[in-house]
Amino acid sequence: ASAAIKRYVELGNALNATALDAIGTKYVCLLNATELKAIDPPSLKLASLNPSACSQETKNVLYQKAKEAFSDQHRSPAYYELILPYLGGAPAADLKVLSKDDVNMNMSTFVTLRRDSLM
Repeated sequence: ASAAIKRYVELGNALNATALDAIGTKYVCLLNATELKAIDPPSLKLASLNPSACSQETKNVLYQKAKEAFSDQHRSPAYYELILPYLGGAPAADLKVLSKDDVNMNMSTFVTLRRDSLM
């Protein structure tokens, strides 16, 4: 799977929503930094991913992509639900902003947050 994804990106193809759905949550964790950078942020609006089992580096990159993808809805009540699968990569400053929005975070989400961000 990793070789196929690498070849797909090397051929100049973007990792759009269709590609991300084909890769799926199972293989998104195999993406390296170059492949992660090839993800088109708006495609995260259409893809259904849960990177909670990925490395911290992958979570960090995907969070930044998701934050960009959903930035137009930042003041919307739905923003938290949209960004939720990617919160494991959120820096402390972003968590502070969310806390001011009075979100109700469950424990299973809380334990996936970056330790350095919580501290």
